[in-house]
Parts: sequence; C-alpha cells; structure tokens
Amino acid sequence: MAKKKEHVALTKCYYCLESDKILLAIKYNSKGEPLKDLAPLHGCVVDMEPCSKCADWMKKGIILIGIDGSKSDPGWHIPPVSKTEGWMPTPHRTGHFVVITEEAIKRAFKGERELQFAMTNRFMFIEHEAMVLTGLIKEEKK
Repeated sequence: MAKKKEHVALTKCYYCLESDKILLAIKYNSKGEPLKDLAPLHGCVVDMEPCSKCADWMKKGIILIGIDGSKSDPGWHIPPVSKTEGWMPTPHRTGHFVVITEEAIKRAFKGERELQFAMTNRFMFIEHEAMVLTGLIKEEKK
C-alpha cells in the first residue's frame, strides 16, 4: 500500500525557527489525493521571508543570530554554483537571537561590506564567542 500524501504542512521561519506558514495542497488527482506530498515540508524552513514577528523586529533593528562556526559545514555561507536561486545559508545555530539598533550595528561593525549586508538584509549571523565578548549574551556555565 502506498504511503498517504499529506495535504498540509506547517513550516518554520528562517530567522527565529518558530512556526510560520501553513502550506495547503491545491492540486489533486481524480482520487482526491494531493499531487504533491507536503509531508517533507512539515517543520522545515522553505524560504527566507520573515514571519510577522521577525518582520517587526527587522523594522526596529538588526537581528543577530548566534552560530558556532566550528560546528558548521565548510562553506556554509557560499552558495553552490549549480544552485543560487532559493539557496539559504545554513550554519550551526547556537539558539541565540538578539535584536540591536541600527546605531549599535554601525558602532560594532567598521567593515563596509558587513555593515551594508546588515543594513540591507536586516539580519546577520554572529559567532557565539563574539556575542559573549560584546556582552550581547552571558556565557553559559557548563
């Protein structure tokens, strides 16, 4: 017996990783089954469009997402030559999520490239150690 295809999926926001969009099947075969199984998309990030909460945060400042570069795949920040459209960077996240003002980001980043990225995209990945050193988060005791 073939596996039943799912009609619905609840996706996650790329930035905060909380529940985001509900996807519904719109095309069905003559038996009433969806043409595309939505089960693989359930609980996954499907795009970089912010959820409403993150969009509000982005209006107020810049989202900083903590990462651990040593646990991230090499080249996580470089799109493959074969797939640039729809590509999303996937570093190893530490679970830290901080929003800072534009003024704070301008003081923190002197590099033109990094500052331009933050101001345009309204988010940045930042190493966990940098978040601790700058006082954005407290070091976790093990």
